[in-house]
Amino acid sequence: MSLLPILWALKSAPVVDAQERAILVALAESAWSDGTDAFPSKKTIAEIAVVDGKTVQRRLRTLAERRLIAQGNQKAAAYIPEHFRPTVYDLLIPYSWYPDIEQVNAERKGRGKAPLTVEERPDLAPAPPKKRRADKGKPRPKKEPADAEAGGGVYKTPGDNGAQTGQGEGLQDPGVGSTSPPGGVYESQRGGLEDPQPSPADPPREPPRPSIPEDASDEKEGRMDGSGAAKTNPGVELLLAIGNEKPEFLLTGKTLRDQGLTVAGMLLSGWTREQLRHVIAGRPLPREIKTTVGGVVAGRLRDAMAGPAPSSVPSLPAQAGGLDDKPTPTPDSWRVKQSTVASGAHAECEGKDGMCGRPVVAGTRFCISCTDQPAHAPF
Repeated sequence: MSLLPILWALKSAPVVDAQERAILVALAESAWSDGTDAFPSKKTIAEIAVVDGKTVQRRLRTLAERRLIAQGNQKAAAYIPEHFRPTVYDLLIPYSWYPDIEQVNAERKGRGKAPLTVEERPDLAPAPPKKRRADKGKPRPKKEPADAEAGGGVYKTPGDNGAQTGQGEGLQDPGVGSTSPPGGVYESQRGGLEDPQPSPADPPREPPRPSIPEDASDEKEGRMDGSGAAKTNPGVELLLAIGNEKPEFLLTGKTLRDQGLTVAGMLLSGWTREQLRHVIAGRPLPREIKTTVGGVVAGRLRDAMAGPAPSSVPSLPAQAGGLDDKPTPTPDSWRVKQSTVASGAHAECEGKDGMCGRPVVAGTRFCISCTDQPAHAPF
């Protein structure tokens, strides 16, 4: 509350050590200019002084015994609950220390207290001298080796059969391969310890073990991420040829192997190589690919397999010709169906963001399921 008690605790209070000064400053921080009504908790004092709570209790008792502090009016902390209420202390600052005692007494008068007097605040005794260590100034005794009297301080280590080397003899451990100088001499000779069994400059090394067995199957070839070489088949060869012509459609690793098997099956089912080239790379890739290139190719192949292979669609049977051998007239309702079948080998539907792939209706860019024209209803 006032700077005067803090200045007294920092500069003029007769304290013994730094702990007493720090605790006294923590008390003075919450005191009036006359040093009264200081009641910080012990926890607060310990945090300010950076000491333990037990140390605070012990130092407060010592300061009270030397009359630097005393218990004050406990009513000053009456507003704090009883189970949290700290003890109220007064710092007994001497009357003669104050540079302006009239101002301090005027403050006390405003608080309803009597002025300070010399009898009430006499001068304090000087701080007691610090205790001196009993061994201060005496040289510390030097520690002698355990076997100094035996003549040399030889390090003794049990041998292989449990026996110890004798006095004055060199220590040798055949299992370790190092020797120590004889006679208890601590200086190293010729560079230190000697190794009677030096290691070879180029130790033999075992041949590296293969990471993959020689009889590993095709599925285990390549790296762990599935990017190894795919087994060659007509489908893989066709996909590699497409990727060579159009690098954006190049497939590798497990994707090449899986889609190669799909393409090989479609070739066996009646699809031609040119038809599959058109199915896979006849249209450019979407501008925004939400999946991988392998996913786009797989979707196009899956949509193409939803219908029959164009080369396997049977042609209309030939009818017996008349006298003039004219072709049989075709109804108009059939023309859409025939054009649909005929166009499947040349164009794919661009619906579903380019992922449909079904044969388109003649004269349009969409298949029967994607078009909105009522004339192209599924047959």
